[in-house]
Amino acid sequence: MNNTNRQDELSLHMRIPADKCYLGNALLTLEGICDHFCVSDDSRSRIRGALESALTGSIEVSYQKAPGLFDLKFSIFKDKLQITVEDFMLNEDPDESEEYGLPDKSLLRERFDSLVEQTDGFSFFRESARNSCYSMQFNLVLAG
Repeated sequence: MNNTNRQDELSLHMRIPADKCYLGNALLTLEGICDHFCVSDDSRSRIRGALESALTGSIEVSYQKAPGLFDLKFSIFKDKLQITVEDFMLNEDPDESEEYGLPDKSLLRERFDSLVEQTDGFSFFRESARNSCYSMQFNLVLAG
C-alpha cells in the first residue's frame, strides 16, 4: 500500500468506564483499526503501549476511589492516527469530591511525560482535578 495514494479515513468514538477491566475494549478497538489499515506490528505495538499507559496512568492517579469515564476518539487521515482522550469524574457532589480526594494534577502530568517519547505528538488540551483532555498522534507505518 502506498501512503501517498491512501484514501481511507476514519473517525470512531467510544466511551468506557475509567476502570482497568474495561481497557481491553479500547485496546480491542485499536487492534481492529490497525488491522483495517494494515498497520505494521512495530507501529501497532508502540500505539498500543502508549494508549495503555495513558489510560492506566489516568486510572491510577484519578480513578482509584472515584468513578469516571473515558471518551476516546480515534481519527485516521491518510497515514496519521490521532487518539483524543477525555476523562471525567462522575461524582458532581462537592462533598463526595472531598471524601474521594481530588487527584494531583502534577502527578498526572508526570505520568504522561513518558508518552511524549512514545508518540509522534502529544498535547494537553485541558487538565483539571475533575477532567482532562489530551491528544496523541502517531505516524502510521504500514505492513509491507
